[in-house]
Amino acid sequence: MKHGLSIGLTLASLLGACGEPNPTVAQASSASVRAVASSQPAAPASASVDELETAPVEILKFAFTSGVSAKEPVDKLTSAKPGSRVYAHLTVRNRTGRPRTIHLEFSVDGKKRTELDLKIQESWSFRSWGYNTLQPKDQGTLKVELSDDEGNSLGEYSLPIGNE
Repeated sequence: MKHGLSIGLTLASLLGACGEPNPTVAQASSASVRAVASSQPAAPASASVDELETAPVEILKFAFTSGVSAKEPVDKLTSAKPGSRVYAHLTVRNRTGRPRTIHLEFSVDGKKRTELDLKIQESWSFRSWGYNTLQPKDQGTLKVELSDDEGNSLGEYSLPIGNE
């Protein structure tokens, strides 16, 4: 609406500045601006509650790590040793207007091993983590599947298990 109004006013100003007033064009421009103004819905000033509640939870970063210090991963694992503890460290964006839960399901070679839920507060960048302790005889692949509290998949991450 503001754009159409400024074009109409600019056109009328230019015509007047040229010394050739043209009331028909100025009236037509004003009528067009009124028509545009009445047919355009007003843009919302901010997101509605419904929009916030349906906003997705986003995984911004994911890392397998051997530990967490000051809410950050201490390293980034490229493989895991049997018998070690492996952390899944997440950085999550939650702009839904309410706390959410992310479900982690760890599996070793396709067999479910550990399930846990992480509470995620509303934030642009919320860090959280969970872990699975591998058994000394574990081999193959450690996999973690992430989903939100509405059952939406947020990703799947895998890490080979072997002696480094």
